[in-house]
Amino acid sequence: MSRRCLIPFMLLLGSWPAIAQNDSLAANLGPANMCDGAITHTERVNIPPVAKPPFMRYYKDPAFGSRVIRITDSPMGVVQKPAYSTMQAWNADESLLLLYRGGKGDIGHLLLDGHTYEVVRELDIVPSDLEEVYWSHTDPDAFYYVSKYSSDFGLFKKYSVKSGKAKVVADFGKYCGARGLPTGGNDVHMQSMDDDQWGFRCRRDDDQWVMLSYRMSTGEVISKPIGKGTKWSEWTAPTPTPSGERFWFQGTALSNDLETVQKTMDMYKSSEHSNIGLTHDGQDALYQVVFNASPKGCNGDLWKGIGHLVEQNLETGECRPIINEAQGYPYTTSSTHASARAYLRPGWVAMSSIGYKEQFEYFSNGRKAPALLSEIYLANTDPDNAVTCRLAHHRSYGKMAERGGYPPYFGEPHATISPSGTRIIFGSDWYDSGSVDSYVLELPGYQSPK
Repeated sequence: MSRRCLIPFMLLLGSWPAIAQNDSLAANLGPANMCDGAITHTERVNIPPVAKPPFMRYYKDPAFGSRVIRITDSPMGVVQKPAYSTMQAWNADESLLLLYRGGKGDIGHLLLDGHTYEVVRELDIVPSDLEEVYWSHTDPDAFYYVSKYSSDFGLFKKYSVKSGKAKVVADFGKYCGARGLPTGGNDVHMQSMDDDQWGFRCRRDDDQWVMLSYRMSTGEVISKPIGKGTKWSEWTAPTPTPSGERFWFQGTALSNDLETVQKTMDMYKSSEHSNIGLTHDGQDALYQVVFNASPKGCNGDLWKGIGHLVEQNLETGECRPIINEAQGYPYTTSSTHASARAYLRPGWVAMSSIGYKEQFEYFSNGRKAPALLSEIYLANTDPDNAVTCRLAHHRSYGKMAERGGYPPYFGEPHATISPSGTRIIFGSDWYDSGSVDSYVLELPGYQSPK
């Protein structure tokens, strides 16, 4: 959870990156060559011992050859990393980048230049949770959050980067009560692509949990009970799909009335790590990390839907494995996350995997490590152009870290892909160094503005 920042970490007034229109970025994407020159086989590779790379210096990943830069310089006990793999780190035109700062000292969110990676300023916001800061898909100047600060508790706000001010968009007090804080639930995802459809949950003053949908264009709010006495758990909120035509909710594609179940997904459980995105041809989908067999076998899959990445089509109900043992990869690696936030390049999904502590011996024993251990990788989910490219070793211990004093969870890479699909940001504690920094992997398709 976030708390109010007391002392500015860095303030560079007057150093604002130019904010362009999102459509101009989309128009200049160029060919989808993000995997050009990358390793795409499933063979074991060495993880060469490497000292933590210098701050703001590019380096070449020794195993995979990718271009990577460390963009933060965290002191001992400090965390500076992307908030979560399901939430967009860059704004709509990639001119700005949002990081979470935690651990020792000030806690809050930092705004960086999206291309030079220099700090612009600390944000004076207190969102409902550290992950729940939502960049607009349509306005590069704006992000949204529900405030947890005492003076505007529970208000849904829109923040303008240029003005440095936030305005109230909606007040859900009628549905949540004075103490109920609207949140995105246990595993937060983003809003519809037009920024119109939103989903939350809250606990009312009478202790009844409710789920909410909010349509910004009309102000319409739909509220339905969840938790005790209902068929729904209280731990998650309904998540709008990119199309805005349905919600992802606890294993189902739910209609916008929050009652009608359109499809029930073929999955063992809905709480595995996942991210909502678009298929290669623009349909609503959930990209899920799977450790247990699908009840119906995932459309005849030999491994019954177990894999590092499985596509659940929320429009057709079809289950389709993307990365699994059928392609020669090992059983799903521990602490794997997916990021389907490349909405300008539908169907591309960034991944990060850690592995088990006993496997960390591969960092120093000189033996070749299993594929995807401690790796950042990228999948094209288009069945006609399917490829998984292995990009870098992050060398993070994650939850198994012991140094630094910060919650070790923050060492999980949570690799997050940019809207254009040309960059991936990830966090790493770099062999349990005692701090967590952010790294940006720039793919061949990335073009830095002049």
